[in-house]
Amino acid sequence: MHVVIVDPSRVVLHKIAADLEVAGYHVDCFTDSGLALHHMKATATVDVVLTSLEVEPLPGLDLCWQLRTFVGDKRPLHIIVMSSNHSERALPEALDCGADDFVLKPVRHDELSARLRAANRIIALQRQLVDQANTDHLTGVLNRRAFLATMEARRQELEPSDSLALCLVDIDRLREVNDRYGHDAGDLVMQTVARLAAEEAPVVARIGGAGLALAFPVLGAEEAAHWCDVIRSTVAGYEFHVGEARFTTSCSFGVTTWGCDEPIHAALQRADRALSIAVSNGRNQVRIAPPNALTDAN
Repeated sequence: MHVVIVDPSRVVLHKIAADLEVAGYHVDCFTDSGLALHHMKATATVDVVLTSLEVEPLPGLDLCWQLRTFVGDKRPLHIIVMSSNHSERALPEALDCGADDFVLKPVRHDELSARLRAANRIIALQRQLVDQANTDHLTGVLNRRAFLATMEARRQELEPSDSLALCLVDIDRLREVNDRYGHDAGDLVMQTVARLAAEEAPVVARIGGAGLALAFPVLGAEEAAHWCDVIRSTVAGYEFHVGEARFTTSCSFGVTTWGCDEPIHAALQRADRALSIAVSNGRNQVRIAPPNALTDAN
């Protein structure tokens, strides 16, 4: 577990950090709460923040508030406040500002260890809930909501000049598979195609009944179309076994680039039109939409 400690006293930092490192925790220490905030925003691996209320330049309560506001529901973060303030108002104020727990100074090693063990259990549960909220239950890839959020984050991470290719995938005639071999066969096809797509595409999501969305950050449409064709070929050559039945299927792909100056739904509309062309022209193929193709957003 990754712990960040914020306290004005280097002696306190050294003592707590030494105890936690012996117990196997990865620890970062800060006397400056502003630097600590910057570090935690930039470091997604931080699980627990242990902060004194008496820190500068950001007071401990402000630090808690800013951390909770920044993290939101993006990732689990457990905040433990420590203070020598024994007043009855200290705990409610800390909790109202986003803290999860409160310990009095001087911090006892056994008490802190117990609280960190509790934090670890809570974080594990929160991660499970986040995974369940972001994951399609059938295929294990991202669901539509998580895909859109992930892509907005990826677009912001890239330079405006960087390419980002999006692709919509339709499993050809999945309804016929369901009608002929049963819905378990259809589920198997969906799961298998998602798995095979994830071997080549950095981001995979299920966005509809028979539909997947893929993303290729820093790749242009032509490069992404190459990897889509690899997936297409792999799926077309895969033999499905359901009971005594043996069958194959195929997929159609629509690819486009997503510019930094347009909403994602505009790019997805282009990809969907390219996908429609692939389907109407015989399926089992990859089509690229021109980046300036008209969309409803224009």
